[in-house]
Amino acid sequence: MVYETKTLVNESTLSIRLAEGMQLGRAEIPAGSLLIAAVKFQGGRLQLKISSIQYKGNVYPVEINVHDNDGQPGLYIPYSPEQNAVNDIVANMSQTSGTNIMMTQSAGQQIAADLSRGVVQGLSGYFQKRVRQVKVTVKAGHQVLLVPKNN
Repeated sequence: MVYETKTLVNESTLSIRLAEGMQLGRAEIPAGSLLIAAVKFQGGRLQLKISSIQYKGNVYPVEINVHDNDGQPGLYIPYSPEQNAVNDIVANMSQTSGTNIMMTQSAGQQIAADLSRGVVQGLSGYFQKRVRQVKVTVKAGHQVLLVPKNN
């Protein structure tokens, strides 16, 4: 199950707590152990993959995919057209800010205006990327299924 409530972005990690023990070669990983899954958005779902497990000072390479309780790979992400529309509007506002043409009297004023416009455009570009970045909040206690890649 998901260990903590966390807002995820692409290429972040999520902690998963084992509800049951698992056999990993000769090692028994007990219930309650924490596993770390890498997160990636793909195909309208939040894909989670565990590539290694650390236990008692040993690191075991694994290939475990996380499935939602509907049996499908990854976690279901509800689609919200209203929220996407708001994010696009805000991102477009930041993209068009700071692009006005300024008429100045001296070369010094023109350089200062160009520098300030560059700063505003840089900040608005950064803001646009942050606003359009997909974010999903996963709640603690959400039950998931761990499926080895060879199954």
